[in-house]
Amino acid sequence: MTKKTLRVLAGMMAAAMALTACGSSGTTGSQTTASQTTSSQAETAQTDSSQGSQSAELDVLRVGLAALPTDLDPDKSIGIASIKLFYNMFDTLLFTDKEGNICGQLAESWEWKDDTTLNVTLREGVTFQNGEPCTAEDVKFTFDRILSGYGDGTIAVLYETLDSVDIVDDLTVSFKLKEPDAAFEQRLGSIWGASIVPKDYVEEVGDEAFQTAPIGTGPYMMTEYSPEKYVLERYDGFWGEAPAAKKIEFIAYPEASARMTALITGELDIINDVPGDAVETIQNTEGLNVVGTPIKNIHIYTFNTKDENSIMSNQKFRQAITMAIDRQELVDTLWTDYAKVPNGHQFESYGDLYIEDYPGVQYDPEKARQLVAESGYDGQEVISIEMADGYYTNGNQAGEAIVSMLADVGIKAEVVFTDVFSFQADIRAWSSASRFDNPLGALWLLFGPGSGPANEEKGSWTPTEEFVQAGQTLIESRDLEEQREAARTLLEVFDTYCPGTYLYQAEDLYGIRDGLDWDMTYCENQIMPFRAGDLTVAE
Repeated sequence: MTKKTLRVLAGMMAAAMALTACGSSGTTGSQTTASQTTSSQAETAQTDSSQGSQSAELDVLRVGLAALPTDLDPDKSIGIASIKLFYNMFDTLLFTDKEGNICGQLAESWEWKDDTTLNVTLREGVTFQNGEPCTAEDVKFTFDRILSGYGDGTIAVLYETLDSVDIVDDLTVSFKLKEPDAAFEQRLGSIWGASIVPKDYVEEVGDEAFQTAPIGTGPYMMTEYSPEKYVLERYDGFWGEAPAAKKIEFIAYPEASARMTALITGELDIINDVPGDAVETIQNTEGLNVVGTPIKNIHIYTFNTKDENSIMSNQKFRQAITMAIDRQELVDTLWTDYAKVPNGHQFESYGDLYIEDYPGVQYDPEKARQLVAESGYDGQEVISIEMADGYYTNGNQAGEAIVSMLADVGIKAEVVFTDVFSFQADIRAWSSASRFDNPLGALWLLFGPGSGPANEEKGSWTPTEEFVQAGQTLIESRDLEEQREAARTLLEVFDTYCPGTYLYQAEDLYGIRDGLDWDMTYCENQIMPFRAGDLTVAE
């Protein structure tokens, strides 16, 4: 047996040893160097999280989850279950810090050589959790794997403008773009993006084995995998500040009542997906609290605009559906203090590209009735709203409420539960997570060319010329006013052509025991952050 094979097998059995780089800096000019601000940011994070007192350690942090991910290869697929763990195990090249700045994680520095060439230099001394060094070969391997079509496309779609990745030297890679992309650093800094994986290890064990015995460069390594429980252990050789918990146990509790009971009895320290009607019970239990945050995720419906045999192909009918939905009623009835109705398919975190004066779709049942009449709807066709039973928090209840709202304007509809996801359904329940803070990271990513709904054979709409041109402007232009005009156009086309509609920006609620100080900033991205600076333990 070779020395290399021994190292790989050791990695599978123990998933040992990790190292990550998480410096940060803003982007000023063509050269961005992570090390310029790493020290000051570390001090800020330490001050903010400890509030002047040194954090204690925790032997085991027990976390109850509604669902565990079934696939732990971060470059094959990423979803709302897996992303909760990935942040603690893996690293991307760049990262978005808590102030919204693009910073270096594995990257020490990055520099634009021209409009379509970005060179990225890795930190020295970074290793994977099997002890192998992280080099430019691993970065190229990771991106080549994604660009080759590996996985379900949820990661590849972020890199629509990336042509290739070349090795410059052991620690430097060169990204070659198909066209100038003003948002490319944001793409590299997305938590939903490419986590760097070890080339030798993946090639040795194979893609299938890697899915249940993953190795990354993060501060936690997986040491136990079962359908009921994943165990992550802290890597003591981690280059940065050690996280507070020595071990994290993520335990599956599909039933909300079982999670609550385990929290109340002390079997768990944190639980996710607390139902709104359970908040008071937890709050009234001594030693427990409920914390929450709005998340960068809008629950949406996609509309099948392409079926000429259905009234759904009629634009006025689709507009009627959007105006018949009382979104504020849904928020007030189904959610607590953190969910809200967005003004369009956008997020406030977009900064200068957030169109604050855009009104969004307004609830107008009278106008909806008028549009139904003008559409020629005969009142007989039943519109199906397809969804996976219980997949989205409050999704079932929202669906039934919307059926009633549509009936009020003369539209027959029904909720159909199915495990088969298809954009060719009349209406399909879906969600839009913002992959990065730009309209390109949500609305364009979900409905632009190359997206599922825009698929020529299996999709639900053909992007209009105006929509496509606005997206291209956002990609290519560095003029803020041009970008803002393009962002507004995306919103307007979505709300008038109606390839779908948005319901509300959702929230996440967690139950947590006293003695844990949890900075939930990154929870907005639907991750559960437990790195240093995220979780502190009272003395």
